[in-house]
Amino acid sequence: MKYILMLCIGLIWGSQFLLNDFILKSFSPLGLAALRMFFGFITLSILIFLIPKERKKKVHLDKKLLILFIALGATDAAIPFYLIGYGQTQLDSAVVAIILGIIPVFTAILQNLVGKGKKSGKWEYVGMAVAFIGLFVLINPSADNFSGSISGYAAILGAAFCFAWAFMFMDRIPSRISALHASRFILMIYSIPFLAYWLYVEGFNLPADSTAWICLFVLGMFASGIVYLFYIQSVRIAGPTFTSFSNYLVPLIGTFLGVIFLNESFSLNIAIALVLTILGLLICNRK
Repeated sequence: MKYILMLCIGLIWGSQFLLNDFILKSFSPLGLAALRMFFGFITLSILIFLIPKERKKKVHLDKKLLILFIALGATDAAIPFYLIGYGQTQLDSAVVAIILGIIPVFTAILQNLVGKGKKSGKWEYVGMAVAFIGLFVLINPSADNFSGSISGYAAILGAAFCFAWAFMFMDRIPSRISALHASRFILMIYSIPFLAYWLYVEGFNLPADSTAWICLFVLGMFASGIVYLFYIQSVRIAGPTFTSFSNYLVPLIGTFLGVIFLNESFSLNIAIALVLTILGLLICNRK
């Protein structure tokens, strides 16, 4: 089950870089962050309304739980969504994918320092190193790819660190709260304030590019809404460190989609990266 969840996360999350490239031609990073959170919140709200079992649940938010969701919404949505959007305007997408590959390392370190469950051991770190090499082989960046502003690098590193903290917070969501309700709370807390602030700062002169709007809606529905159901469920089943490994699958899956749907060539780099990624996952799960 945990591998199926990881594959679903990789498939959904892997689409965001391509969609962001289309969206950022018409929207600012702030508009991207605000609207993807809002569309994700609307999607999850509709699902709760349509599913009788979820609709009947009453979730009581005490002070401790409210603080948890505020922290989770900030580290898993509001801050990193903006930072990734800004970072992609400053850096090559290949470099963004490589930097985000550090998320499992941050997660493992935090798990050992503040995590409440199983601590990360040496095999997790060995597996991460092998999978990260696979990521580098897949992208095969040139020196020109790494040209970019310091602020862009800082933004993506900040986003990676936020996501690592978010895994720690996810692990503290009480099991009595369903993944669907928890995901909606994550997005609800910041989506409306961000949307209001974006409109206040940039006005109501909205972009007219229909392609950008469609990409933004798809991004919000899947990569900002539904994907959180899989994230929370995976953390509950397999823990934060294993779940964070999905970041190594994201560029690999994106490449395979290009081979299947865009008739791109299946290169030796892709084959080596696939082997190294799978090997890294197997090492990570060694007892």
